Amino acid sequence: MSTVSFSGLATGLDTASLIEQLLEIKKQPMYRLERNKQSYQAQITALGAMKAKLEALQDAAKALDTANEFSSLSASTTWEDYLSVDASTDAAPGSYDIIINSLAVAQKDISQGYDSTLDSVGEGTVSFTIDGEVTELTLSGVTTLEDLKDQINNNVTGVSASIINTGADTGAYTLVIGGSEAGSDNAFTLDFSGVSGGITPTFTNQTAAADASLTVDGIAVTAASNTPSDVISGLTLNLMDADPTRSIHVEVEVDSEGIAEKVKALVDAHNDLFSFIQDQNKTTGDLRGNPALRSVSNRIENIFSSSFQDGLGDVTMFAMVGITRGSNRQLEWSEDDFTTALTENFSGVRDLFIEREGNLGKMYMIDQAVEDMTDSIDGYFKISTDSLNRKIDYADQSIERYKRSVESYRLTMRRKFAAMELMVSQLQAQGNYLSSIFY
Repeated sequence: MSTVSFSGLATGLDTASLIEQLLEIKKQPMYRLERNKQSYQAQITALGAMKAKLEALQDAAKALDTANEFSSLSASTTWEDYLSVDASTDAAPGSYDIIINSLAVAQKDISQGYDSTLDSVGEGTVSFTIDGEVTELTLSGVTTLEDLKDQINNNVTGVSASIINTGADTGAYTLVIGGSEAGSDNAFTLDFSGVSGGITPTFTNQTAAADASLTVDGIAVTAASNTPSDVISGLTLNLMDADPTRSIHVEVEVDSEGIAEKVKALVDAHNDLFSFIQDQNKTTGDLRGNPALRSVSNRIENIFSSSFQDGLGDVTMFAMVGITRGSNRQLEWSEDDFTTALTENFSGVRDLFIEREGNLGKMYMIDQAVEDMTDSIDGYFKISTDSLNRKIDYADQSIERYKRSVESYRLTMRRKFAAMELMVSQLQAQGNYLSSIFY
């Protein structure tokens, strides 16, 4: 049952206010714990932000850690309406002169004419032989010319069928079967000898499958398709038109601009990380004094500043490729210096960055460092976050204990002040009684 009390009726003191002031003194440890909790939670948030920036640096490094990503090549041709070229990482810088004598063509066979697309072609088994593979198609019941076209398109890989209407008075509808790909490897044969009971198609070859004919630097070359990737190592040729009188010059060059963009992204990611670290090191920084902050900065800074040992190339420092240290732990980037270094010593610059044949490369070192630091079991962030969460749990438990202690203290103070009021009231009553006797 709740009680009603009237503060200071006997003494004239504001005992309720006095109790609250005494309670505030008792609550000071709780307030300190609450501030500590806020600090721990802010550190966890800041650790998450630093981890994200570290992983952004890792992503930038992984965009440069293999020959495939670093060795960007660009290819150009003098007649792009006739030939375009795609360069892979297996390509090498160089130039070629190519003549396209003829394009690869796909086989095309045409049937006799039918009066209607609903004419029956019969029933039985049809076989298609494409590059040595046999596909059989079974026709049952009434199969029309339209049905045959659909069944070929739905069930036979390597050819396609269509019906052409010539507009003739009789025999206007012709079934055309063509190879899906150009080149002699995609030639096909048709066998309708197993079909009977209707107007069985008989086919005439309209276009024979043929390979492309090229001349590369004076050498006669046969290409199995119009997109050959085996004529020149590392290059895919996209043949679009033929002209035996036209020589097309192809130039394959290192894509310095594309590589430089990736390196610039790496520098930007580094600088973003260290701008964050510098801010956190200030007196207002949430991670000031946190060991993870120092560990991350030292490890990454060491990779960027140290000489690369035991590599395959003779470029051992970032400073040799236009990446130098500026103020406030920032890197400065010179694209001109990088491009010059890349042009003069491509393999040396490449081996500073990439992993190959026992050459780890700086990008591998960054990737592994980030993997170690962000490991979900014993990485810096896991250890630090777990420690902070334990501190938060301990603070919560301590706050609960203090709350119970403060509430107990409140009740004790109320009882003591109530007893004091009662005593004063009794003394006042006795005094009033004695005054009434003598006066």
